[in-house]
Amino acid sequence: NGKNVHHLKGLTEAIIVIGNESKGISAEVMELCTEKITIPKNGQAESLNAAVAAGIILSHMVA
Repeated sequence: NGKNVHHLKGLTEAIIVIGNESKGISAEVMELCTEKITIPKNGQAESLNAAVAAGIILSHMVA
């Protein structure tokens, strides 16, 4: 339910919080977040590895 990762260009400062598949991000940490990011699903994969997701997000921030 977050902002599409393809719309991240132009950020100059950010803190990225990534949760794992089984536990996600705690409610306390989510309350501190100002924006949610979504990586659009393409294909049949149910989820992404947290490290892969971080790489995708970072690649869109600096492109």
